[in-house]
Amino acid sequence: MVGGLAVARAWTRGASTAATATGTALGSGIDFKKRVVGDETPSAFHARLVREGVARADDAQAMALEVLDDDARGVVARGDDATDGGRERSRESGKTFVMDLFYATLEGKDGVEKRREHFHSFMIDTHTRLHKLKDSGSSSDTVRVYAKELARETRVLCLDEFQIVDVADAMIIRRLLENLWEEGVLLVTTSNRHPDELYKNGLNRSQFLPCIDEIKHRCIVHEMASERDYRLTGARGGDDHATWKSGGDESERELWLMERLKTLAGERRLKPLQIAISGRIVHVRRAGGGIAHFDFQELCDSALGAADYTALASIFNTIGVGHVPILGADRFDLVRRFITFVDVMYEHKVKVFISAAASPQTMYGSSDATATSSRKDAARDEEFAWDRTVSRLMEMQTKEFQEAAWNPKAGSWLLEQARVTEVLPAQVLRSLWQRYDRNRDNVLDETELEDLIADLNHLRSGHRHVSEEQLDAVMSIVSRQSEKQNRYITRDEFELYGHRAMLECMRDR
Repeated sequence: MVGGLAVARAWTRGASTAATATGTALGSGIDFKKRVVGDETPSAFHARLVREGVARADDAQAMALEVLDDDARGVVARGDDATDGGRERSRESGKTFVMDLFYATLEGKDGVEKRREHFHSFMIDTHTRLHKLKDSGSSSDTVRVYAKELARETRVLCLDEFQIVDVADAMIIRRLLENLWEEGVLLVTTSNRHPDELYKNGLNRSQFLPCIDEIKHRCIVHEMASERDYRLTGARGGDDHATWKSGGDESERELWLMERLKTLAGERRLKPLQIAISGRIVHVRRAGGGIAHFDFQELCDSALGAADYTALASIFNTIGVGHVPILGADRFDLVRRFITFVDVMYEHKVKVFISAAASPQTMYGSSDATATSSRKDAARDEEFAWDRTVSRLMEMQTKEFQEAAWNPKAGSWLLEQARVTEVLPAQVLRSLWQRYDRNRDNVLDETELEDLIADLNHLRSGHRHVSEEQLDAVMSIVSRQSEKQNRYITRDEFELYGHRAMLECMRDR
């Protein structure tokens, strides 16, 4: 399928959209929640946005939203008639836009009754929770236990950019979908591939084929055949605002990158930084003021994956990547890591500056007349994925993307720092602040503090209950140090006492 949506009733059919919603703009960059009126259906909401000039008229989007109308009306009362949907395609038809608009029309609390995540982030969280269940020894069937936990946590699960790229994910997703469908969870996904193309040429793919059959049986798979690639419609910045430098002398390109990052950092000096990711330390060569500078080899020719890139996207709002080579079929591992890196940065609206040997359109070439049949199949898979990456890289150079707000949704990777480092770097604390000061009033009130502590509890103990004792412990640290009694924390106080306060609230009581 060139691009589409899938919807499933009581997990009868499913394609889903993912993102951890916080009430702010999601992957599409539009805060639909503030615009939806009453109990508008997705298609009615979209039609009104078109009339108001907020959205463009697009028949493919309108048809997809009509497929989802019944789901938006039916998921309020959970039961066997819940419906789910999905979309797939290579050109960017606006499927994330459709997902976000649909999600905004759903009743319920974000992250509790409904949940939206990028598939990368969802699988990272899935692996973490399955590992914890295994360590607890509470059950030999950890996937089933996890599915039941998910079903208790949310009734609608939306996953953006659904894709299967390795055997571990394939086996987990197969059993997870089976169990979620049994629990009546409504799944809505977007994807760049038809279900028949999922995990194509993957190791032991025959074991995943029953899952594909079940997806096609249970889900309404809807193709979005828009002729417009929305990632290519934005205005490109001029030379003074360029984000990609290719051709010419390599030393001149690298000097350009360093100067761009220095300008963005302003008075802050870029220097080495260590951050903790999944219990290990990752060294950042140069960082400061929310900006990080890496070489391509450091990011893509090392044991980094989606979880690591998500952590970086949660800490840095701007990342520069130097010495990016021309990529080929001889190193599929580099190609796949770079594609994953771009996907994660795009989802989190991180500004990326790149010094490369070629333009995005000419940076990857897979032709090899001497390659084996399986190697050629793998090369075709990478070409398919690379087309989407080029589209994203082009959009990331537009003025609209450069002016979009940083979207650091993955708070758990930031909170991990509180468990594995003695002193939280100031940049991590600033990133945490960005994540939890949701109304941007430069204070964390009690509600926002409770959200932060709930995430800490979930990371540490698997529950989200926040006791008065925990909240008092956090406030007492700040009150003692700043000699004030107000039930809120300012940004300066958070940077000074935030780590100590988090450690205090995690103490066994």
